Amino acid sequence: MKIVRWFLPVILLFTLFLSSCGGKVIETTLGKEFTLSLRETGKITAENLNIKLIGVSNDSRCPEGVTCIWAGTVSCLLEITLDGIKENYTLVVPGAGDNAGQVYGAYVFYAKVTPYPRQGIEITETDYRLLLTVEKNG
Repeated sequence: MKIVRWFLPVILLFTLFLSSCGGKVIETTLGKEFTLSLRETGKITAENLNIKLIGVSNDSRCPEGVTCIWAGTVSCLLEITLDGIKENYTLVVPGAGDNAGQVYGAYVFYAKVTPYPRQGIEITETDYRLLLTVEKNG
């Protein structure tokens, strides 16, 4: 009986922990900017489209206050679920603020990534925010 009293709370806490690992879900619509932090998901219900920020794999943007010959880019790893089918996708965002958009199937992703690098200041993965607007392609 003592084992049951000890075991049940542990199972309950473990279940709560696992349910929180999925991250926050932000419901939005096409054409509306939304912000994702690490492991958060943007859900565009009308399109049956979910976009989850998995991480930032590369940030070569030229830091503020530094003269560079190239503006650089930042690469965001996304998990995109469209009509129940999951796919990993790398969204490459230019560092110069050029927001031409990146095509993904029937959609165009317009993105910005914050914070912008500054010389001598390290950005941790949990600091990053992906500001994303999704529109229909065409």
